[in-house]
Amino acid sequence: MTEKDLISQLSHLSIEQLDAVHNKLLQLIKDQKAERERLTKLPPRTSNDLEALAEMQDLDLRSLLKDAKRYS
Repeated sequence: MTEKDLISQLSHLSIEQLDAVHNKLLQLIKDQKAERERLTKLPPRTSNDLEALAEMQDLDLRSLLKDAKRYS
């Protein structure tokens, strides 16, 4: 769709309809930003990044590993 086509389609809408389209677009942008933010806060996807995963969970891996060695 070209800009000319878009303008011709929007020119037939009333002010209320244009406002509704505007609000819908703003909501879609807000939802996309929230989804992008949520995805960046997910834990690391690779299992070999255990240190980063533990840090996100506020765990101290070093002390856990020391305890595990002590009991094994």
